[in-house]
Amino acid sequence: MAAGDITDKTRAFLKIQEGCNQFCTYCIIPYARGPLRSRSLESIRTETQRLISAGFKEIVLIGIHLGCYGKENPDGPTLYDAVKTVLDVPGVQRLRLGSLESVEVEPRLLTLMQEDARFCRHLHLPLQSGCDKTLQAMHRPYTTAKFKTLLADIKNMVPDIAITTDVIAGFPGETEADFETTCKFAESCGFSKMHIFPFSARKGTPAEKFAGAVTEAVKKERADILGRIDETMHKAFLQAMVGQTAEVLFEQPAGEDYFEGLTGNYQRVFVKSGGRNFSGEILPVKITAFDGEKLLGEIIKD
Repeated sequence: MAAGDITDKTRAFLKIQEGCNQFCTYCIIPYARGPLRSRSLESIRTETQRLISAGFKEIVLIGIHLGCYGKENPDGPTLYDAVKTVLDVPGVQRLRLGSLESVEVEPRLLTLMQEDARFCRHLHLPLQSGCDKTLQAMHRPYTTAKFKTLLADIKNMVPDIAITTDVIAGFPGETEADFETTCKFAESCGFSKMHIFPFSARKGTPAEKFAGAVTEAVKKERADILGRIDETMHKAFLQAMVGQTAEVLFEQPAGEDYFEGLTGNYQRVFVKSGGRNFSGEILPVKITAFDGEKLLGEIIKD
């Protein structure tokens, strides 16, 4: 398995898992990438040490099916063990998880998120559809009721968490009524961000041959509608952060006199730089305003 991929900023992406056995009907990955394989905890520890020595402040654990880390071996480690391994490396200032399935979020992961401020309060949990009929056709591992319960449990344990998601628009067989159901369900979830993807058939997948294909025009229309729902939820989430204090990992200049960075719950914040270079620093910031597009803040001085 390849070494950690390094960003040109302040975060390093560390791949700890490969392969998938979910076989969602629209996805080619299980056929192309093969079965589950996981990086050893010792390899994760060594690579984390290398990345920290290189100056990176945040480690992002990623995988094709991240929540299945270690599951190819019944007695093997779990994602919790991988997270603990990274957090135990001296010098790690932040850890974030890549995309994982809602049904794979262990309560002890959330407990660790509560207890260790370095474990970023952000989860990306793909929904794909808010209609049970469509979820079944996609071969997703949950119902909308199960997803909603898991979401409520997560928010109850970590109230200030940001949850992002993916949604596919225009899956074969998706009727207008199905799509309306998805829209209403997505709105009820209160995501901080939705990534919308018009359905695109992948050659060799079961969904390629499904009946009830949705036209490109309708897929685009549905994606646009979901995009507007996303915009409303995203703005509401950002507005609710005004007045809060957040630890911001600064990345790069933004314009003539601003610097931008990310909060622990993965929201971008802009502060006046006064000519200083804050790149790579984690500083407390008071969120002072949301201008309709972005969060503005002020660095809290000692």
